[in-house]
Amino acid sequence: MINMNYKKTFSFLFCLLTLSLMVSCGGDDEPDLTPEEQRILDLTGTTGITWKATSVTFDGAPANGLDNFSITLRSTNTSKVYSSRDGAPFLNPTGSWSFNGTNLNQLIFDADDANIYAISNINSSTDPATLTMTVNFTKGGGLAAGVKGADGTYVFNLEAQ
Repeated sequence: MINMNYKKTFSFLFCLLTLSLMVSCGGDDEPDLTPEEQRILDLTGTTGITWKATSVTFDGAPANGLDNFSITLRSTNTSKVYSSRDGAPFLNPTGSWSFNGTNLNQLIFDADDANIYAISNINSSTDPATLTMTVNFTKGGGLAAGVKGADGTYVFNLEAQ
């Protein structure tokens, strides 16, 4: 009788141990993303995200001529690139982008560190995702690409397409 109880207890403990090992080993094998990897994923997705302007303001008033502004951000292990539509004088039709050093809330396009774009209100959990880019824009000599009065603070409210 004692032997029978021993076997039952041993079998019960063995099953419990086996079950606990299965539960502890059944987790996600994917490593957690670093903050930079997560921010890149939020901005570019896995194959690129086109961000279209829902509104653009210039020094607090609606901006003219930017109704069709959009920017597509892409990233690979070796490069971060963009393409823009109606991006002049801010952006070239294509180019590169980077974070401002370790600041994951600031973007620099085409190594132009005179015009740093602050990103805020990024919400990748909504459908469509949204973000805001703000820049205190200046272009050589106080004239943005030769357009008088284009220097100032621009706020781009963007929506993922």
